[in-house]
Order: sequence, then C-alpha cells, then structure tokens
Amino acid sequence: MYEHKQLFDTMLQRTKEVGAENGERPPQALGRWFANIYFDTPRDIFISDGAGDAKVDQFFTTTNGREVQHHILNTKFTEKYNSTAPPAFYSEITAFWQAFKNKANRSNYLANLVRKELRQRYSKLFDYYDEGHARLYFLTNHKRNDTQIQAIKNYDVEVFHLEDVLQFMADYVENAMPLTPPLLLTGISNILSADQSETEVPTSIVFARLTDFVAYMKDDQYDLLFNRNVRLWLGNTQVNEAIAETFQKHPKEFAYSNNGITILCEKHVSHQGKHEIVITNPRVVNGSQTLHSVRDAANPAASKSARVMVRIIEIPPLGSNNLPQQVKRRKEIIRQIALRSNSQNNIKKWDLVSNDDFQLELSRHFRTKKLFYERRRREWTERRTALKSVKISRGPELKRLTQLIAAYYWDNKTLGPVAAKNPALLFEGGRYDEITRTSPETAYQLFILDGVLGRQVNQLSKEKQYIRISAKQMKYTLFALIVRSLEAANAEWGSDTLTKLLEKELDEQSPKWRAFVKQIIDYVRDAFAIEDKLYRKRQGTPLTLVNYFKSQGYVGRLFPNSMPQKLRSAAKTVL
Repeated sequence: MYEHKQLFDTMLQRTKEVGAENGERPPQALGRWFANIYFDTPRDIFISDGAGDAKVDQFFTTTNGREVQHHILNTKFTEKYNSTAPPAFYSEITAFWQAFKNKANRSNYLANLVRKELRQRYSKLFDYYDEGHARLYFLTNHKRNDTQIQAIKNYDVEVFHLEDVLQFMADYVENAMPLTPPLLLTGISNILSADQSETEVPTSIVFARLTDFVAYMKDDQYDLLFNRNVRLWLGNTQVNEAIAETFQKHPKEFAYSNNGITILCEKHVSHQGKHEIVITNPRVVNGSQTLHSVRDAANPAASKSARVMVRIIEIPPLGSNNLPQQVKRRKEIIRQIALRSNSQNNIKKWDLVSNDDFQLELSRHFRTKKLFYERRRREWTERRTALKSVKISRGPELKRLTQLIAAYYWDNKTLGPVAAKNPALLFEGGRYDEITRTSPETAYQLFILDGVLGRQVNQLSKEKQYIRISAKQMKYTLFALIVRSLEAANAEWGSDTLTKLLEKELDEQSPKWRAFVKQIIDYVRDAFAIEDKLYRKRQGTPLTLVNYFKSQGYVGRLFPNSMPQKLRSAAKTVL
C-alpha cells in the first residue's frame, strides 16, 4: 500500500505542476495531465469545467492519421488518498451519459443547462457522438465504489477510478512519474571516472555491494528501477540460477564472475568521507537478470561481501533551451546505451527495441482498447493479476505483432510474408524503419484480424485434413493474402469502419468469413500443387511446404497485380 500512496502523491504533484503551467486548478488539471499520458498526442484541449458546464469538464481530439476522434471527460478530483467515490458521482455519470444518449432532450439540455458560449461546441459534440466519432469518459482519483458501479456498467462511458490510474502510472512511469527514489551505494572506496573531454556524458565505474540493490528493490514494488531495461526477469533459467548460487555460496567471487550492471541517472554524487555514492533517478538498462536473481536469495545479509561492477552513466535532465532538439538527442543517447549494453548472447533483437518511441506509442494505443501490449518478454506473466483487476486483457506481444505488420506490407520488397517468418530480420535497419511507419490503429486492426483468422483456420482444420497439415507453414502468407484481398475490395486500413467490422467478426465468427478464408486457402493449395508438379519433374522429389513458403519466388507469384475475381468477390461479402 505504501507504493500506491507514493504513486498517488506523485499524481497530485504532477497534477499541480500541470495546473500551474496552464493556470488551472487541480480538478481541471487532472484531466489535462491524464490526457497527455494516456492518449496519443491529444490536441485542442478545451476546459469547460465551471458553472453551466452540464457535466462536461473537458474535451479534446486525437487522430490516427485518417480520422479525428473526440474525447469528452467528466472528472472528479480529491487530495485524500484512498477516498471511495460517493454515490453522487454515479448519479452524475448517469446524467452525463443521458445528455448524449437522449436525443429528444438535447434542445432543453442546451438551452437550460449549458452556458451560452458553450452551446455551439456542445451541439457539434452531439453530432460527433451520433456519427461514432466521440467517446465519453469519467475520470476520478477516488477509489471504485463496487456497489454503485453496477448501476452504470452498461453505459457508453469509459470509467477510470484510482485503481485504473495507479496501474497505468506503474506501467507507463516514464510519462506519469519521471523520478525514482535515490539509490544509495555504500562502502565505495574507489571510483573510476572517464575523462569528461573524452566521453559525451559523465561515466563512472564502481564495485558496489549487491545488498544495497537488494534493499532498494524490496521497496520497489513496481520494478520502477527497471523501467528502461529492455527485458524483465526471465525466471529461473540455468544462468540465473548460477548467478543466485554464486551470490549465496561464493559471494567473494561475484565481482569477477559477472558482466556487471549499467545504470542511467540524472546525477551521481560521491561522499568520499562516508564512502558512499548517491544516484539520483536511477534506471537499470542492463543487469535485470543479475539483480532479480539475487533479490529473493535466502539470507542476503550473509552475502554482504558480494560486489558487482556498476557502470553509472549520467544523462542530465532537460534544460530550457532548444527543448525539441534536447529531447531528440537525449532519447538517442539512451537508445544507444540500451542497445550496446545489451548486445551479449541470449538477448533477442526484438528485446532491443522494446522501449523505443514506436513501441511505446503502440503500447499506449492498445491500452486505450483495454489491452496490454507485451513489449518485454514475460511482462504479462509478471503483471497479469494487477492488470486483470482493472479489466485489462492480454493483447499482442511485440515479436508476433511485428511479424503481422511485416506480412501486411505484402508488396514491400524487404518485408512481406516470407520475411515475416524470420523475425530476427525484421529488426534490422531499413526493415524496422518501414515497420515503424505503421499507424497504431492499423496495428490494432492487424491484431484483431489475426484473431479472426486464427479462429476460422482452427475450425476449418477440424473439417479438412489438408488445412490442418499446412496451417502452420502458410499462416503469414494466408494473413497477407487476406490483407491483399480486403484491399482489392476497397477496405481502408486505419479507418474506424474497418475497426468496428473486425471487432464484430471476432465476436461472431460468421460463415461468410469462413467461406472467404477457405477460398484463399484453396487458392494457395492449387498454386502449391502446380509448383509441386513442376518441381518433381525437375528434381525428382516433392516440394515441401517449408521450402514453398520460405521462397520469395513461389510466394510472390500468389500476389498478382490484380487479384482473382473470386477472391475479390469473397472479400466484398465480408465487408
């Protein structure tokens, strides 16, 4: 509970800072602060809170590059920690929702409840709501009232209570909570620092007591220390068990047995008389496996002599001059440090991009869909209980979503379904640059489409043996052909219309989609049969599914300039 209180206090602090920056009181600033950390680049934030606001306290827009979405908030603020939302809040949510839902009463609502200068704006918001381009939200930093919330569960209002806000802060602490508590390293007798004329940022190396990190981690319930690390703890692997054993049984051997830890910070100060170093806003970018392996070791006090090499890199906070350039440069330095300090064996290429801007943007977007995007391996396993408690479901994981995006670019020479089968290639240079051009909404649609396709293929596999045999090898080719056929039928990727269609199909699993998917599978099967016949004549042996679907030559011929009419027609039936 202490950590929850710490997050709550930080929320109050940040809300007051945002209020001071914009000349707003905390109740008004709460919505602005949350909008800026939760949504993708909110625009045109308008604070309507006050007499005659008629339950609408704030509204703003976001865009996915194709369409504009309007977000309308009713907010309630408190400075009292763990205060339960009173029943009156839920009555207000009812009035807020009915104002938009009850078309017959809108004229009376505008004339009698809304102050004059807001009426035209509200009238437009009603139009956007009717068109499906406006969403309603209730935001409070009060605790959820489990009794009262039942009365509003069927309303078209997305509700955020204290529990939801704190969970989001814990997951996206870089946006919500910029500082971690100082880290104290004791018993430091020697510090090796690089000459500042020969390094871009101040860098020091020390041999620190592991028990200082263990003590710090005991109070770090949300693993904020590791927020910038590209991986979470991978569990009791053979390597991690060996690390724990060295820490417990051979502590004096630890210093020369371990690769060390890399920490980013804003400042580190040495107190030579006390043999201490204080590290301000520490973030571990390399060493998660080491520290998590020793954290829960039995009797850590007995291992007080265990030391580890720590590289401390100082990344100063942003100044006031040329802020955009500072932000860009700071991110690039941090990215390079994370990449280069994690380039040893047993790290996957997709781990190295888990904290870049594109992945963070995707993560935030999926969160608005109440889905958790797993940027770092095992992250869902570590957080699922807390996430499920605020009704966040499991979404895609980074590697799989990147493969789907690659297949989506079926006409790109360096991507497409063949490249998608080899995920390590997708995180190299130009290929990954192409991947990052994908809008978050399109990425979400591809995730939903993958779910739709998976269910239909599973059902068809029960009915047809040839589908069951080939399903695994053809999955990315099949996915790309679905994308290509939908495009031929004029589907608009990134559009709200397509999102709603795919979400509906994920729930319904209609026979039309099953017929559509089967037609594409049969189209691939027929093409494979032709290539297999020719291959047998040339080589005297059959063409395997593995070799067929990893060949750009074979797969490329499945994507003619104009798709067969029967596939275009089948695609139109599902649209």
